[in-house]
Amino acid sequence: MRIKGVDLIRLWQQIIKCIILIAGLSLAPSAYAGVGMLAGGESLYNSDLSFAGGNAIWDASRNKILSVCKRRNANLVQGYEYGYSYFYTVYANVTFAYRKCGQIYRSMRINRVTGKIRPATTKFGGQASGIGDIQIGVRARLNHANTAAWEGALIIPGGYDGNSPATLGRGALGLSLGLKFASDAGLSKRSSWAWKMGTKLTYFFASKGNSITSFGQLSYAFTETNFEQTGNFMSLRINNSFAMANNGLQKTLFYNQIPSSLTNSDSTSLSLGYSHAFVNSGWSTNVRVGKAFFGRSSPVDYTAGWGFSYRWMD
Repeated sequence: MRIKGVDLIRLWQQIIKCIILIAGLSLAPSAYAGVGMLAGGESLYNSDLSFAGGNAIWDASRNKILSVCKRRNANLVQGYEYGYSYFYTVYANVTFAYRKCGQIYRSMRINRVTGKIRPATTKFGGQASGIGDIQIGVRARLNHANTAAWEGALIIPGGYDGNSPATLGRGALGLSLGLKFASDAGLSKRSSWAWKMGTKLTYFFASKGNSITSFGQLSYAFTETNFEQTGNFMSLRINNSFAMANNGLQKTLFYNQIPSSLTNSDSTSLSLGYSHAFVNSGWSTNVRVGKAFFGRSSPVDYTAGWGFSYRWMD
């Protein structure tokens, strides 16, 4: 059977589209759409710098009050990911952090030798910087596209000081398990929309601030894009977290300076981000700003961040 010239051109067009689609099934920083899967043999380096701070908190009754100190926090996350196969992506990241203004609550104790009683105390303030927790994990597709995946990670503690109100990590070994879903990751035209959502459970073996976090994101394309590493688009994201209190070890200002009101905490925030890909370079970047607008026993923080990534094939 002979192939006509027009048919041959159409065949090559379909092949090129397939190549572009496969290249689009890959990870991007947190501001991007997609569920974070890399092609087999693909590598990704990402870096993200973020800031958070505020002078107020929500107490246990959701009243907004002034903090006893001003929070000024920063994170620099360095990560590497590798497409082990089409269905599995492995990843690792480390956080370099700065913390200012935290709290720690110490319950009453009796010295069994001397019989002396150490009264319950709460410390506020503090300042710390250095290496925080390290994560090593795996992400796996739930279908043959970039629209559904699960992931699990081991959290290795680092930078913990049990005597300081401000610490860089939880100080306990942890595990996380999450699900992500997204709209079609294929190439979309200008003025297209895309969505993304997910949830994650984080458990620490010492029960130090176990949490459930969820998010939903809506993105709008300014150019042709796959809402990952090609094109330019803007994203509006809503985040929610619920954390379980345990002797104040979550290292945030949970309550109105009254230990008896120590409670679980929750927080809901909004963020707006813009993502840009540099054509035929492997580089992409994003910027974002946000604010917590509803919570209980949690900070009223403003946030800002900038990230970039570079991907390549073996």
